[in-house]
Amino acid sequence: MIIKKPRDKSKINKVAKGSRKEKICYDELKDYPYRWKTIRHRFLSIDLFGMFDVVAANETEIRLIQVKSGYCSNKVREKIKAIKLPACCQKEIWCWFDNKGWKKEVIK
Repeated sequence: MIIKKPRDKSKINKVAKGSRKEKICYDELKDYPYRWKTIRHRFLSIDLFGMFDVVAANETEIRLIQVKSGYCSNKVREKIKAIKLPACCQKEIWCWFDNKGWKKEVIK
């Protein structure tokens, strides 16, 4: 008889999990005429403005996207809302829910 131990959730590699969700985001953006780039430093946990994971741009607009797995807290939403950007920039939160896909929200 094999006894399985409960999985220790602290051992989940959060960087790898985030990178997988960003890859799914890229796969969706490649259908549109955007050039996109991930903003991540190899040794530090920083991104653009400390908030955005993906920057997608074309000739007329720039989309700054925060990628989340599941839930996005109100604290993060308020921080994103507080950032002032020009009219050509759009702030977005993309939350990935397993078996459901993306829930996309534009922050004004």
